[in-house]
Amino acid sequence: MRLRNVSALSLALFLVCCLILTCPVQGAAAPETRLIVDQAGREVVIPATVNRIITTWQPATCMVFTVGGQSKLVAADCASLQSDFLTQVHPPIAGLPKIGCKSRGLNVEQMIACNPDVVILSEGKDSAHIIDQLASMGIPALILVPEDLEKMKEAAFILGDLLGCEDQAGRLMAYYDEKLAMLNRNLKDVPSENRPRVYLAGAHGMLSTCSKNMYQHFIIEQAGGINVAEELEGHWNRISAEQLVKWNPDVIVSVAYSPSATPDEIKSSPQLTSVNAVLDEQVYLFPSNLEPWDYPEPRSILGMIWLAKILHPDVFANLDVLEEANAFHKGFFGKTFTELGGELDLPAEKTSQEF
Repeated sequence: MRLRNVSALSLALFLVCCLILTCPVQGAAAPETRLIVDQAGREVVIPATVNRIITTWQPATCMVFTVGGQSKLVAADCASLQSDFLTQVHPPIAGLPKIGCKSRGLNVEQMIACNPDVVILSEGKDSAHIIDQLASMGIPALILVPEDLEKMKEAAFILGDLLGCEDQAGRLMAYYDEKLAMLNRNLKDVPSENRPRVYLAGAHGMLSTCSKNMYQHFIIEQAGGINVAEELEGHWNRISAEQLVKWNPDVIVSVAYSPSATPDEIKSSPQLTSVNAVLDEQVYLFPSNLEPWDYPEPRSILGMIWLAKILHPDVFANLDVLEEANAFHKGFFGKTFTELGGELDLPAEKTSQEF
């Protein structure tokens, strides 16, 4: 009887082993999270698949659109939601919840209510506090700092990876690199003494400008200019009229969102009558009417192309800026720059945009 029981047990074990060996082994469950490193060097755990994101300043929203991830936006900052261009490209954005704006403050409670998978932040004094508030609710946040040429590319790849838009992000950065190479190739033999000294009138008016730490500084350099304010650090710097006169730039370019800094206002300023740029009427307004081309986002390559043609018209005599803009917008937004209502020559009256 005992032998019979042992035999029965052995047979049962044998059958179990056979069952294990012959049944297909199911794959391990897909991971629910993954690790990503943001541009502040933070290791952030995010969902393996991201379907709901919030952007908190306009250049980041524009970058999301350019890599093709706009359908995953569930809320955005006020400036993004008020953008006619972004609404044309993706009409649903106009109906998304507003979560405040970078300059006046962000509404963290509203962000949490939108149940995002990830929130995209800029680097700023309030970022750490916002990150902590979101983390307490289990919401990860990524910081983007696209303030030079390489970091711009890195930011685009981070968003492409985050949103499952790797192919378009790769195509976008291939275009970006191609145009940078074109500019470098044409400017490589231009000596420093033939590179115009440029002053950029920034976000706070005629007497504010970009430091060497800002993306606009790299736009000037890449276009074959020298930033007269290159010794400054930080973000937008306020300066005196006396300092601007001392710098005596050859060219002045005003950003489209700068208050009280149109070319006419700059040229008519009694404080700047001795400045070479004013005397030679080399005062310009940075395009475009759709979105500013000096923002730290991928369309800034068009700003570099435009400025290179302004600074070196002979070198870039055959470069058609409008043709470049049409091709870029058609390739990444589905319609040409012209079809979207784009213009290179902006009206003298312009309004300030906050982002």
